[in-house]
Amino acid sequence: MKIFMIAGEASGDVHGYNLALELKKLIPGLELCGTGGERLKSLGQKQLFTDKDMAIIGFDGVIKKLPFILKMFRETEKAVREEKPDAVILVDYPGFNLRMAKRLKKYGIPIIYFIAPQFWVWNYRRIYILRDYCDLTVSIYPFETEALEKEGVNSVYVGNPVIDNFRFLYKDRREFLSAAGLSSEKPVIGVLPGSRLREISSLMPSFAAASEKYADRFQFVASRAESIPEDYMKKYSGGMAFLSGAQYDIMKHADFIWACSGTVTLETAIMKKPMIIVYRSSRLNLFLAKRLTRLRMAGLPNIMSGYELLPEALGPEITPEDIIRCTDRAMSDIDGIKKELEKISSRFTGMTPSKTAAAEIYSLLKSRGKI
Repeated sequence: MKIFMIAGEASGDVHGYNLALELKKLIPGLELCGTGGERLKSLGQKQLFTDKDMAIIGFDGVIKKLPFILKMFRETEKAVREEKPDAVILVDYPGFNLRMAKRLKKYGIPIIYFIAPQFWVWNYRRIYILRDYCDLTVSIYPFETEALEKEGVNSVYVGNPVIDNFRFLYKDRREFLSAAGLSSEKPVIGVLPGSRLREISSLMPSFAAASEKYADRFQFVASRAESIPEDYMKKYSGGMAFLSGAQYDIMKHADFIWACSGTVTLETAIMKKPMIIVYRSSRLNLFLAKRLTRLRMAGLPNIMSGYELLPEALGPEITPEDIIRCTDRAMSDIDGIKKELEKISSRFTGMTPSKTAAAEIYSLLKSRGKI
């Protein structure tokens, strides 16, 4: 059996990998082709484009890479036509994958959308694309279920696959502190600055400068993603300690978090750790986001709460003062924040997202005579 999986960014590669691992348990000899990163490649995926090729940030990024994006559409459709897979799995990446669903429907291949696009943020009409062009939509947020059912989308809620990513390098807090060169006498603020060079260069200097304000009360450790060279991290971290590949250890063992907006904020919330959320974006992206989206908050925990539970610093420039202001605000209501994070975490813990999604996909393909 052959599955064509389209993952267009680093997070999609991770979630696609975890899903593919579970599918391989159910379908011996499963072949993978499509797009993705190193994790999917390690499972033998025959790759047309990599997640690095397909990484596009913001509205201005789309404009700059438009010729390449059009090329991806043409060549991906051609590859599906030539590979003749038994199913196509679209992993997140909605700007591209929703359009691919429309293009691929005519081939009569079952189309599964894994990680439903956030129609409640950008464009509610996307839900009709899921209904008309996808055979199964896998939802990862409990509040999406009612709308999907109401609009006639064949969908299933499986929990959030970020839970499947939690892996720890250190067995306990003592070992974590030792690895980071930190003391057990002071509380720790963990810094999660992102996994892109641009995020590090734009955010880490402000994080480092802000940390000096709290040097008498806290100690600091930042996470270095695999995609960030060590020398590059040192250049921008201002002497702040950092650990490589230990973002989940930092979430678990730090007392408070400074986080770049993204999936990491939900992961941190699931671990019930108070934080502030920081995101730097161009004026054009911020203007378009305000005009085109329904929301005025960036952090997923805030979106789920319906208000700014966790202070956010958003803008074309993020200053140390912005970080200090948000931190002081959060610290003033730390008990209230922890109480709300308990509620958010309870919606996701105890579930097996990738395993459940794989079982649902297997059931669909079996009903279509593919297995």
